[in-house]
This record gives sequence, C-alpha cells and structure tokens, in this order.
Amino acid sequence: MHHTVLLPLLVFLIFSSCSNEPHYHFVKIRGKQQHVLTWGKGEPVVVFLSGGGSGLKDFKPVQQVICKTTKTISYDKFGLGKSELIDTPRTLENITEELQELLEKEESIDMPLILVGHSMGGYVARYYLHRYPENVIGIILIDPGSEFLHEEYRKTRTEKELQEEDSLLSAQIKRIPKGFQMEVNAYNQHDSLLQTFAMETTIPITLLESNSIDENDPSEKKLIEIQKRLYREFQKKVPQTKIISTSKSGHFIQLDEPNLVIGAIHEMLVKVQ
Repeated sequence: MHHTVLLPLLVFLIFSSCSNEPHYHFVKIRGKQQHVLTWGKGEPVVVFLSGGGSGLKDFKPVQQVICKTTKTISYDKFGLGKSELIDTPRTLENITEELQELLEKEESIDMPLILVGHSMGGYVARYYLHRYPENVIGIILIDPGSEFLHEEYRKTRTEKELQEEDSLLSAQIKRIPKGFQMEVNAYNQHDSLLQTFAMETTIPITLLESNSIDENDPSEKKLIEIQKRLYREFQKKVPQTKIISTSKSGHFIQLDEPNLVIGAIHEMLVKVQ
C-alpha cells in the first residue's frame, strides 16, 4: 500500500477509535450470544445491571451522559432484548458468573468497577460484590429488591388475599417472555441466597428509592411502606449507605428522572477518585 493512502487511513483509524460513539455488539458468553453496549473510555468502569424482564435500553438516558466521563457497559440479559435464550437457571450464581465472563471479554475485569443495579439488578450488584470484592469500588442501587420484602409483605395479607394474588401472578407469568419467566422463577432463590450472608463492605453505596404511590392501590402503599423500612434497616447494617428519596418517579427512576441517577453516579465518581 502506498504511503499516501496509508497515512489518511491511519488518521481515520486514530480518530474513529477516539470518538465517543455507542458500540453495540455481541459477545459469546457460555456459548450464547449476548447483546452488549460499551460506550466511552476510561476508568472506573460503570456497569449497568437492569431489573427483571428489562434490557440495556432502560439505562440509555443515563449511559449516554456518563459515557462522556468514563467507560460504561450495559447488556441485554439472556432471553431478553437481542440476547439469545440460555438453558441454565437464572440464579444469582449463574448471572454473576456470566457477568464475570463478560467483563473479562470486554477487558474490564482488572479495572475498578462501579455497579449500578436497578431492582433485581441490585441483587446482582450485591452478590457480585460478595463473590468478587477486589475491584468493586462503589455501588448504586436503584429501587432495589430486598431479600425480606416478599415474606414481610405476605405477613400483612389474609390467606384469601394471598391465594388471589398468587393465582393472578401465576396467570401473568405465563404471558411474559420466556427469559423473563426464568428470572421470575429464580426470585425466591435470590432472597434465600442473600439472606445467608451479611453485606460487609466499606465501599460507598447510594440507594435511590421511589416513594410514588398509586393511592387507589392499597397493596402498593403497603409494599412501599415495608420497602422503605427495609431500606433503612439495610442502612443500619451498612451505615455508609446514602439514601436518596424521590416521589416524582415510579419504579424506573433511571427513565423517569435520569438526572437524579446521573447526579448520583457523578457524585460517586468524585468520591472514589
């Protein structure tokens, strides 16, 4: 190749590699294709972990801002979005090992990590920290699940109410995508597993909670009350946890109030520098 052709090509490659464009691609994890979005450069790496039945789109309004500061990773869980369905149960052990493999293939395994987990993604963030505490330097939990919520809520219901709710849930599960069904089927195991160990860590943690309640739904009001109490019990056990409350958002704070989540991540990035 002539030098006159090579030089412009090199310049193009240098500038295109430096451009801050979203990089959607597939990575083979456990023999299956996982749909991944990496965006931005630098460290710590901010890893977004979506909730049950959700994919990487949930974090786009946040990720497209945070990527201007550092490297970010989001992904569609198996059986959701553009990722292939996988046979293995959606236990925290399996999901965490898959995340570890993904970070290895994205060459981020040895970089400092900030995990941002929404709902069920909060379970994944906490269990990943338990298994691989070496590189996690901060966690942000967005309206996360609590391993005690289900049993505490059931204590407030009559036997008849529980039967009706269980029947309704069973019918709803049959209508959701297979990947989401597999996640729901593992929820009880998530609770059981997280109850087996204390969260012993000194890293900064931020927890964003939604206080938005449908006043016409008394069961939702009861759930929110229990959840708020459980979050504060969590804070007593892990006292460096900062709680940010909002009544403007529903469960998906990252979509309803992305700036609140962006602000929490930016604050965390400053704190861990």
